[in-house]
Amino acid sequence: MIVRSLTTDEGTLVAMDDGLLAWKPKNGRAQRIALDSIPTVLLAIRGPMNCVDTAVIGNARGEVIVLTLPRLEITSKFVLNGGCIRALSIIEPGNLSLLAGTQNGEVWLLDERTSSRQEQLFSITGPVSSLHLEQGIVHVRSGWIHHMHAWDGSQISQDNTAKNYSQGGHKRLDRSYPAPSIPSV
Repeated sequence: MIVRSLTTDEGTLVAMDDGLLAWKPKNGRAQRIALDSIPTVLLAIRGPMNCVDTAVIGNARGEVIVLTLPRLEITSKFVLNGGCIRALSIIEPGNLSLLAGTQNGEVWLLDERTSSRQEQLFSITGPVSSLHLEQGIVHVRSGWIHHMHAWDGSQISQDNTAKNYSQGGHKRLDRSYPAPSIPSV
């Protein structure tokens, strides 16, 4: 069963629930590799020739695996102790510097060029749903909560984005139902 898929101009990357990862290029031969754990997040990265040549896979064991495309050769592996990988984001195009977010709310910097290779930047309460870097600020979402942190881990802001939505009832089949209340943070 397919658990994750990613489609690019060059082809499709498909991850299965048994750990199988398949790259199906538009031109060329399909490749497969069996991973030790279930992939939970996929990220494709464009190389210097402006074609997708790298795939980054987060898995349920808390590992981040870097593979070449189209051959699916493992070039690097990061082992994080923060639970299942939930989100990945590239920091700077052209360099393999990544942000990784975990089920336990940890945000990690992954960089082959540094001596430590991986460093926990900060933690939030709740699992990381998504993350990205914008103007030097790390934006992290955990459900409806939007966290903004500086590189040193200090919190800039935290906002419950659900507060802007009305709490009215839902109408379905000519019957009204009260909407569940969303806890405020």
